[in-house]
Amino acid sequence: MFGGADRPDQLFTAESALSASHTPDTIVGRDAEIEALEAALTPLTRRTAPENVVAYGPAGVGKTTTVTHVCNQLEAETRVRTVTINCWQYNTRSSLLSQLLIALGYPAPRKGRPIDELLRQLHEWVDKHQCLAIVLDEFDRHQAQTDIIYDLHHVSRDTDNELGVILISNQPPAELQLDPRSQSRLNYRPVHFARYDADGLHAILQDRADTAFHSDAVTDAALRRIADRVAGLSGDCRHAIELLHRAGRIAERAQAETVTRDHVEQSFNPARK
Repeated sequence: MFGGADRPDQLFTAESALSASHTPDTIVGRDAEIEALEAALTPLTRRTAPENVVAYGPAGVGKTTTVTHVCNQLEAETRVRTVTINCWQYNTRSSLLSQLLIALGYPAPRKGRPIDELLRQLHEWVDKHQCLAIVLDEFDRHQAQTDIIYDLHHVSRDTDNELGVILISNQPPAELQLDPRSQSRLNYRPVHFARYDADGLHAILQDRADTAFHSDAVTDAALRRIADRVAGLSGDCRHAIELLHRAGRIAERAQAETVTRDHVEQSFNPARK
């Protein structure tokens, strides 16, 4: 049944580059957004107050991938620590603060621990260690948005190191559930991620194909067909990469030497995964 499992891949060289969790070494088509994020966070490298950021735009436009790339560079090149928390998974005040402490090396706090105690430990860490950039992904999904902004603002006061916040949201800043005082405390720089057009999607697909497949294993017509279709539907980069992956699997099962437009057409049918 699995007799060909050890056969060398005819098409793929690094199939993981097409996975949803993959963060590419270079970010295609988001130079302006990267520059804005770098400008906002650079003061942390001097231990001065950064600009907080709200990175917003529809699903699948590279918000999380771009912010992750910038934060990885920030940690690799400076002494600033970065932590990312998913607000869909940790959507209460206590669960988010607890997970943040765990990410910073504290033992898992016991359930029911007072919020003030969690904030005291977080304040202690920032004061004694290093500047910190906190990324709150899917922030628009959090149940206590105003409280979290107030908490993090309070933590950043009277410390020897600075704390910066990056909120990632599908909703624009005006639609976040923040009261006027929290908005004033956040004092954010908005960074808008527009949906990709066909050319932008094609460039991303070409970059991923160059990494994931053998040279010339994917035809340009195949990439163009995916880009055109997804641009006409949603501009969702994740969906475009998923279709490329699916087309590659279809071509592999057919023992084809290249991924063609025909394989792409078949990939549009979910039953042909």
